[in-house]
Amino acid sequence: MAKTLTLTRLMFLLSITLVIQLLGLPQPVTGPMVNFMLIITTLMVSATGGAVLGCLTPLLAVLRGQLPAPLAPMIPFILIANLAYVALFAWIMDRQADTATRFYLRNGLAVLTAAVLKFTVLYAAARILLPLLLGKSLPHALLSIMALPQLLTALIGGGFAVFFYRVWRSKTTAHP
Repeated sequence: MAKTLTLTRLMFLLSITLVIQLLGLPQPVTGPMVNFMLIITTLMVSATGGAVLGCLTPLLAVLRGQLPAPLAPMIPFILIANLAYVALFAWIMDRQADTATRFYLRNGLAVLTAAVLKFTVLYAAARILLPLLLGKSLPHALLSIMALPQLLTALIGGGFAVFFYRVWRSKTTAHP
């Protein structure tokens, strides 16, 4: 029964994420929503569930045209950044007991640290690794896509996910 609930939850959250990406909203809207889904899936299902989602979202982004074609070589790095975001968040989340104060402090720290790691991976890949692989630097406009907006969308999406999860959990545990 627990495996069925977990799989059902994962499929539901994956479906919502696909709809978010298929809506074709601008990146400042889609980015936080996708990061929200990565963290909420990690909280509601598992780090593995969040990782599955993190692997699928960049592929859909390129198929949907949300990722500019010249950034297609960034797909493996986006995937790695998503995995790092989810894994570090989950690792920090598992470090302490779950009181309300500790939950917000721990998960706030987890979101902040994971967002910085995700940003660092993406920015380093766009600024250093991709130019080495391609033999030329990315234009500033494309490089800027992988810079500060990535940090902000990860912070916003992750922050809302932590808040939403806490509210959802308080409602579901109050009424067995």
